[in-house]
Amino acid sequence: MSYNQAFFAFQIAAARTLARRFALPLPDALFNYTTLPRSAVRREAWPAFAAGLTEAEDAAAYTYQWYLGDHDPDPQPGDTQFHGRPLFGCFYYLVRDETVIRPHFIKNDQTASPLSRARAEVRRAELRAMFAHIRQHEPQATTVLGNSWLYNLPAYRRLFPPAYTAELPEGEDGEFQFLARWGQLFDCRWDVRLPHGERFLVALEELASLDDLRHCFPFQIRQPHCAIAHFYDFYHRDVGSDDGGVMGTAVRRAARSKGHPDDQ
Repeated sequence: MSYNQAFFAFQIAAARTLARRFALPLPDALFNYTTLPRSAVRREAWPAFAAGLTEAEDAAAYTYQWYLGDHDPDPQPGDTQFHGRPLFGCFYYLVRDETVIRPHFIKNDQTASPLSRARAEVRRAELRAMFAHIRQHEPQATTVLGNSWLYNLPAYRRLFPPAYTAELPEGEDGEFQFLARWGQLFDCRWDVRLPHGERFLVALEELASLDDLRHCFPFQIRQPHCAIAHFYDFYHRDVGSDDGGVMGTAVRRAARSKGHPDDQ
């Protein structure tokens, strides 16, 4: 999962374009429109980083060295914690508004392609374990809400219940500090993915307004959602359980609940 210098160099090049075209200080463009405030520099250290950046001969090398000296250890495939949260291989989750589960994917697989068909069952097993944990430890959870460009990929969508990915509304927030937006421009080694990266830089040169910046990215963030009961049912049936009828009833009850996201 460790980033390389090319990961930062590409984002710095993009920020330089935005700074030039929209009369922004480079540190401001980096802070607002790249992942650097989250991937390379702790927020409380940003003023010191920005001050040194203006004097650095090589901004990418400067950023990479800052990252190497300040980043947390990378998770390993056998780890069970990530930033203090339960980790299930390539997945962890956050709880929003007490009842909403937000699943997150990280590149925590030593194979070349963690979303390949050959690794699909491993990913499903990780999700099965995660939702078994959620069912036990987060009984108040009612809804699962995604937020990533990855949902544009059939290889990612096939890991989840059909009810979850039946509709893929576009997220309209910028999210420019997050890999949920930027991750699509890099491969599993964090090298720039071609030709997407080249097209992205060309699109920045043609951008008329920062309000439209998200449309320079090849894929938009998608926000699927459904009742969590669909997840319990899907992963339970996936291991051949014979009590799917019980969960099926729970799914139907959740779908009929007034104001449930499935009804929006």
